[in-house]
Amino acid sequence: MKLRTLRKIHLLTLLSIILFNCQNKTELRSDLQPIYSDSKNALQGNNLYGKVKKIEYYKTTFQNTENEDKPVLNKIEEYTDFGELKKVEYFDNYGKILQTNEIDYNKNQEFIKSVSISKSNNSKIIQIAEYDSIKNTSEITVFVNDTIDHKMTSYFDRNDYPIKRVSIKGNDTTEVHYEYDFDDNDKIKLATQKEKGNVKSMTTNLYKYDNNNLIESSYKTEWMEMISETEWKEGRISKQTSYTISADLKKHTDNITEFDILYNPINSKEFEDSKLNRELKFDYEFDENGNWIKKNVSMKEHFNNAKEFVPIYVDTRKISYWK
Repeated sequence: MKLRTLRKIHLLTLLSIILFNCQNKTELRSDLQPIYSDSKNALQGNNLYGKVKKIEYYKTTFQNTENEDKPVLNKIEEYTDFGELKKVEYFDNYGKILQTNEIDYNKNQEFIKSVSISKSNNSKIIQIAEYDSIKNTSEITVFVNDTIDHKMTSYFDRNDYPIKRVSIKGNDTTEVHYEYDFDDNDKIKLATQKEKGNVKSMTTNLYKYDNNNLIESSYKTEWMEMISETEWKEGRISKQTSYTISADLKKHTDNITEFDILYNPINSKEFEDSKLNRELKFDYEFDENGNWIKKNVSMKEHFNNAKEFVPIYVDTRKISYWK
């Protein structure tokens, strides 16, 4: 991953012409290719196509509530003309605003500041980023209600891989080191993360590839391991299976998800103790740019011996684009 990509991933971790009824609903576009890793901007990271400017998210639930069968606004995302998030608003089940996040960038399209305001607890969190191209570092300072909370400095090697992170909060300093092993194609096959002075904090990530496609990854600590297996079909991800290995040292299936050619989930099976518990099915309508504008979600409760899928909610997106 490049430095800019890592910074954008960090930002997204810390924080995301209206075409609704007038949109032409189309089938899946086979000429589009999802970006599964190393995304260049938030649009790619969020699996969006075209120059998206704004998205309004609505949800309709099928249950006995006051808002039954009525679309309720739950989120609005606004994007820059270079594909990064610049504002996100979150709403409660009644359409009342809960939180706003506003993000600024410098002339190099790098994140420099975000302001998050929570209406529910009247809190304000500000993140300010500074970059040093000579030392190859980035520094994030976090303020909570105008008081400095903590500061995090990341150090990168000459290939822009993070090698050290120092976090300071009050009188406490945490230092984390990263190490990597690469395969013959310069892809990471092993990455370790270790906190200085804390041996038990070590985590290990392992990666396996086939024709440069990631087919297995694992995240391992002293107490547990999470594994993800990926199946590919004609250069696209078609299926992912996740497992957990914990205290009993057995491999437990957690989830199996199948995808369409644009990496939208179409079926998801959830397990408990490797036994099928629930199954979700997703059906989509798309706009002419290849983005879904309506998602119908239904569920089958296998633990209840259900025979059929039952509709549970519908997600709708109003999408506008930069001209």
